[in-house]
Amino acid sequence: MTATERIIKICEFLKSSRCKNVATFDLTENGEPKFFVVASATNPDENKKVADELCKKFQLDGERDGYHKGEWIILCFSNIYVHLFTLAARSRYNLDRLYKSKEIDLAKFLKKKKSK
Repeated sequence: MTATERIIKICEFLKSSRCKNVATFDLTENGEPKFFVVASATNPDENKKVADELCKKFQLDGERDGYHKGEWIILCFSNIYVHLFTLAARSRYNLDRLYKSKEIDLAKFLKKKKSK
């Protein structure tokens, strides 16, 4: 599975699960692909459930951080970093504002990749 296919599948999974406000950011530098996916759940327990399902479904091959508290869980799938926040933590840390200029529309991104 390519990185593009993987990021789309991860976002589809998050949208079909208990997550809200799924956003994707392209932080590629010097030709090295790097993506952030940010999503929210209502509470730490929901975040943990989503993280567990995501790790199982996509065979986590990297690090998992913040799981113990569950307010901000970071999962590393090679070059895709998934940030699972509670609604309050997402508002507090506001990664969406920090990376706003790097946000991508996955449908347009996929179309652009296919045309290359």
